[in-house]
Amino acid sequence: MFKLTIVTPERRLLVGQEVDEVTVPGFKGELNILPGHAPLITTLETGVMKWKLKGKEKQDQAVISWGYCQVTPEGVNVLANMADLPEEIDVQATKEFLSASEKRIMNELITDENWTEFQRDWSRARAKLDMAEGQIKK
Repeated sequence: MFKLTIVTPERRLLVGQEVDEVTVPGFKGELNILPGHAPLITTLETGVMKWKLKGKEKQDQAVISWGYCQVTPEGVNVLANMADLPEEIDVQATKEFLSASEKRIMNELITDENWTEFQRDWSRARAKLDMAEGQIKK
């Protein structure tokens, strides 16, 4: 039995759901995890996470914003800073955020202290928009 758990500080997205496969945005690129994968712990980047529930053809997905992934013989545990499901995304607000971010980067000095946070927020918004507009392959 290969199970997936996805949690954030605010909520539990999935807890112990049986899955056939999981794909996470790893620190050094996308990581596809199947049953029997070697145990590991890795950091995650902001991006789209995908999983296929046992017995289903369609993949589910969510945008996650930074976190950790642990793979054990029993399954995958993801602790993400934030997670957004496709139906939770406000496309118009996300487009407005990206537009404001582009103006900000052109007109403001972003300090080194703020750069990482700015980059994560922008990457999260871009991933949300791509997922909402169907540009992420399921």
